[in-house]
Amino acid sequence: MNAERNLTLLREIEANRWFLLMAYRENPALLVRAEPRIREWIALQGQSESTAEAPQSGATRSEPDAPHV
Repeated sequence: MNAERNLTLLREIEANRWFLLMAYRENPALLVRAEPRIREWIALQGQSESTAEAPQSGATRSEPDAPHV
């Protein structure tokens, strides 16, 4: 496997991970059955989002900070 293929796979994995985490966030019934570390991560994200500073005018976020789950 070459470096380009590795990078492509890593990007696909990251996209799939974000999709699954968003599905857990948006579906409380699914979140109830999630592994404890997933519930903990989502709870921590909710706390950090509520205490985070708002972006300055003109600043944009193209994607959220990548968690290490």
